[in-house]
Amino acid sequence: MATILLDAYDSFTFNLYQYLRQAGASDVQVYRNDKITLEEVIALNPRNIVLSPGPGHPREDPGICYEVLEHFQGKIPILGVCLGQQMMYEHYGGSVGYAGEIQHGKTGIVTHDGLGVYRGIEQQFPVTRYHSLAADPSTLPECLEINSWTPNGIVMGVRHKEFAIEGVQYHPESIMSENGLAMFRNFLALQGGTWEENPGCRSADDVTNHYPGLQKTDDGSVVPTPSAAASAAASSGDILSRIFAKRQGDVAAQKAQPGRSMAALQRMLDMGMAPGQINFAERLRQSPGMAVLAEVKRASPSKGDISADAVAAEHALGYARAGAAAISVLTEPTWFKGSLDDMRDVRRAIDSIPNRPAVLRKDFIFERYQIAEARLAGADTVLLIVKMLSAAQLRGLLDYSRLLGMEPLVEVNTAEEMKDALGVGAKVIGVNNRNLRTFDVDISNTADLAAAGVPSDVIVIALSGILHPEDANIYKDTPVSAVLVGEGLMRASDKQAFVSALQATKND
Repeated sequence: MATILLDAYDSFTFNLYQYLRQAGASDVQVYRNDKITLEEVIALNPRNIVLSPGPGHPREDPGICYEVLEHFQGKIPILGVCLGQQMMYEHYGGSVGYAGEIQHGKTGIVTHDGLGVYRGIEQQFPVTRYHSLAADPSTLPECLEINSWTPNGIVMGVRHKEFAIEGVQYHPESIMSENGLAMFRNFLALQGGTWEENPGCRSADDVTNHYPGLQKTDDGSVVPTPSAAASAAASSGDILSRIFAKRQGDVAAQKAQPGRSMAALQRMLDMGMAPGQINFAERLRQSPGMAVLAEVKRASPSKGDISADAVAAEHALGYARAGAAAISVLTEPTWFKGSLDDMRDVRRAIDSIPNRPAVLRKDFIFERYQIAEARLAGADTVLLIVKMLSAAQLRGLLDYSRLLGMEPLVEVNTAEEMKDALGVGAKVIGVNNRNLRTFDVDISNTADLAAAGVPSDVIVIALSGILHPEDANIYKDTPVSAVLVGEGLMRASDKQAFVSALQATKND
């Protein structure tokens, strides 16, 4: 049985190969991570798998790495190095962003917890780092623990609590990193796919994480310290990472309020306290011509203030009377100046209108809590953004939304993300014409992705970039059947005329 090394087009892959062989791996087979399929890897019957370093962001060019993690977890040991470790972190629900410093061939000290690949290794030693991105500790998934860190708290490695899956941010295969061979020997010694199968490597009872950026709460859970969360939010590089980090803190604070825990929300749902709902997908299909999702949007990161003092209920009522099929309400408070109260107000304002529009909670959703509070506040649907969710997260949140009677709007931006959305069975897919990492806009993006074989029973919606009704003409002869418009409608003096003109772009 071979060790499979999945190469992310990195010059250190050869070093990794050499170290694995020196550490005792008799058969190391190297494959580019986008030139081999999951089925081919399965057929190789690997003993263990290593995900190599590589350039870029872990969500940009992952090849089959996320599929490999999903399939082989719990079956065989998996080790991630640098980019490979970042993929692990994002796959299980964490966020990777700017580390706050750029390291290229620099040596520094790491501290570790003495478990897993660190068994029998001195607790502090020098390693070589080549990275500008790192795991955001404020988004640490429940299933992972931080196994190593720098003196200033940057995450240098993570470990799965159940499966024999571990990663390091630095390069143990570098000649200037100490203990690299010992770490690879520890990895190669692992059997099976769980820590339970490897006595002494990680006790099932050992749930204490020694990372200084985490603290225990009164109920025994482990959360980021306020300073660590603030530091992570401030240092993240792109806007999506910064928003995500901030929302993590917002949601944690909300759940800490008396009577607002997830258990409390579930009890309220069980009591039948959520307002009545309508079928989001069917409401879109009922719309004449092009269905219009009209958005309540006070501001945005790219445009700043649009209508900072806007009364959400007033705009929503105008949209409903103009014939909108759905009303999208931004509930993110920092960059978009929205709130869940806005959505409650919107719902009350339109509730008595015959065949009212569906209400969409548009936010950066990463856990069930946000979906539960949306439903209690009157949402008919929620937004799930593929770019910020692992495959497991996306599937779990979609299933939970449907459990509450809501078909979610699943947002994609690339062909790969469209494949992911279709793979989990999404029935309403929005194509964002705006890249959430660069904020560049291309309104042809929706038409291009919709033309690439989307099933006929899937509703495709164009998101972002529609400032004038004529902009939607590009979708006239495409599978696109709905558009979401925010800034253009917020600024429009005649919302009725604007909505009617949009609907007409799809009439025969």
